[in-house]
Amino acid sequence: MCNEHLRFVMLLLLLLVTLQQHTAGSAIADERPNHIDRWVSCIGEIVLANADTFRHELNIFTLGGGETEEESLHFEHDLLDRLLARLVYQHAGKKPFTFNLAPYDRTVSYNQRNLVLILLHDLRQLEQHLLPQLAAKNVEQRGYFLLLLVPSNATTTTTAEKHVAATFRLLWSVRLHNVVLALERRRPTTRIDLLAYDPYGPGCCGCSRPRLLAHCNAPPPPLYDRFGRNLHGCQLRIASFERAPFLEFVHRPGRNGTATATPKLTGIEGNLVELLAAHLNFRVAIVQPADGRTWGRIYPNGTANGALGLLLNGTVHMTVGGYFPYPALLAATTQTHHYYTAELVLAVPEELATLSPLEQLLKPFQPAIWTVVAVELAIGALGALHRRHRLLHFWRTVIGESLPGRTVPRRTVARLALLLWVVHAALLRESYKGSLVGFLTEPNPLADIHSLEALVQAGYRFVMTETVYHTVFDRSSTNRRPLAPHQVLLIKSADRQALLERTIRSRDRLAFTSTREEIVKFNSRNRTDINYRTSDETLLTFHFAMYFKRSSPIAAACDWYIRRVVATGFVARWHHQHLDLRFERPTLAGSGQAEVLQLHHLHGSYLLLAAGLLLATAIFTLELLWGRWCERRRRPNYPGPYPYLHELSRQYPAVGRRKRTRRIA
Repeated sequence: MCNEHLRFVMLLLLLLVTLQQHTAGSAIADERPNHIDRWVSCIGEIVLANADTFRHELNIFTLGGGETEEESLHFEHDLLDRLLARLVYQHAGKKPFTFNLAPYDRTVSYNQRNLVLILLHDLRQLEQHLLPQLAAKNVEQRGYFLLLLVPSNATTTTTAEKHVAATFRLLWSVRLHNVVLALERRRPTTRIDLLAYDPYGPGCCGCSRPRLLAHCNAPPPPLYDRFGRNLHGCQLRIASFERAPFLEFVHRPGRNGTATATPKLTGIEGNLVELLAAHLNFRVAIVQPADGRTWGRIYPNGTANGALGLLLNGTVHMTVGGYFPYPALLAATTQTHHYYTAELVLAVPEELATLSPLEQLLKPFQPAIWTVVAVELAIGALGALHRRHRLLHFWRTVIGESLPGRTVPRRTVARLALLLWVVHAALLRESYKGSLVGFLTEPNPLADIHSLEALVQAGYRFVMTETVYHTVFDRSSTNRRPLAPHQVLLIKSADRQALLERTIRSRDRLAFTSTREEIVKFNSRNRTDINYRTSDETLLTFHFAMYFKRSSPIAAACDWYIRRVVATGFVARWHHQHLDLRFERPTLAGSGQAEVLQLHHLHGSYLLLAAGLLLATAIFTLELLWGRWCERRRRPNYPGPYPYLHELSRQYPAVGRRKRTRRIA
């Protein structure tokens, strides 16, 4: 009896379970059209409301992986078919939509700001199959992502909610912020929630806390809004270093008279960071590079040092400074709008120019004038070749101030030409005298350092960092020829200040690569008898900006404020108030007073006079010897004295005496 009763109870329970499953299946079958309509209506409203944002271009695909229930596959196909039909027919007569059904990581030619709609069966699929591709494909926050978690019996709402926070943390780790997750909730009522995340919030610094945006049964708000401009007092680590006048650390005195641990930032970058910290509500923590580098450099193998190395390895959130753009830097970082531009030039201790005696004699006239004078003398010499004595008179007219009377021509035309030449020679001679006296009495000019070639010819050694050397003077560069190894002195950025101070005292012939602002600040702090001078040639142009890791959303918030700060004239005001341009002028420049003419000024003239006298003596001696030799050759060569000469003297003695008497009388 008991066994029969037990069998009857088991049969009854089996019948109830079968009936319940049949009833639930009928309910799901009856509810499926309404279920799909709910999803199609929700997604359609999102797409139509934000169509202008992503320019009416959609990338729709299903993320595969793992086993998928047949019911979910039917739901997925029905959802896509009805969604595409609704977008096409409901938006008829307007700008049409463009659909790309290829997976996002395989697209080649596409609008980078399109809407990427991904159908998921499990949030863990995103990490396993797509997250690395998303990080590589989407750069500079260009794409908009809508994740649809397709409901299924295997994935319940509770299980999905457990992975939402983890998914958002993974998205923030690759700096993807324009993401909306559509998640269906069935308790207490069935609805579709649109979720996003906030990386920063009250008591949440980088935690990626999920945030409910809206429900699909209500008009959706702007889903892809800008990144929040309130960091809620979180700390941002900034890789930087002290480099006056751009960034300086000022330790304020504490209550006990000791300096505070957190320095105050000054300079154009320090003031700008403090201003952004006040507006974006974050705290600043300065991290200085410990490898002896300052800004650093990204090498072709992907490694980096200095501040850039701290940024790329995740130690800091951003870095500030003046960088010169190159492909590796632009590919690995996101930059804000540059707020200041500085030129990299060569700076040397000022010194006066040294001129040789010959240069002092030739300096009053320009090379063009000396060329004209040489041509005139050459033409005159050619014209006087047929009469050699006239050549000396021609030169005498130019150099001297007199002309023998017997040499004056008798013809009127020749006299007029001679008069013009004498007047021209006199004007030329007097102009040279006046220019020579003015040149010798004026203060000595400064050495010529206007270009790199002038410094190379002057024998300077060039002091620079390895980064500057490879950028400016690398052999692969076509801009400038490479320098010889003995002409280059490579140093670390940390040793630069001490070497500047030592060089200004020792007057070594070293040329430093630096910006004009840094030289002005150094001269104002180290007031010695001489200053550093800067060349006119620009080696590089530094763009001062804030650099973040690639695609960081914080860069957009900082960029928004920087553009408005620059537009208000903040940088121009800082430049006017904090840079004393008086220290850009050299201290050895002339004061305008004439210098007393001394003996050393005429040293070159005395040498030229001595050389001229020696040359004249030599020529006179040669002329004398030449004349005596020619006279001997013209004298007749008799074998002996005239045989009848004594007879004539005896025959006419009175004639000779009468001539002598007349001379005496």
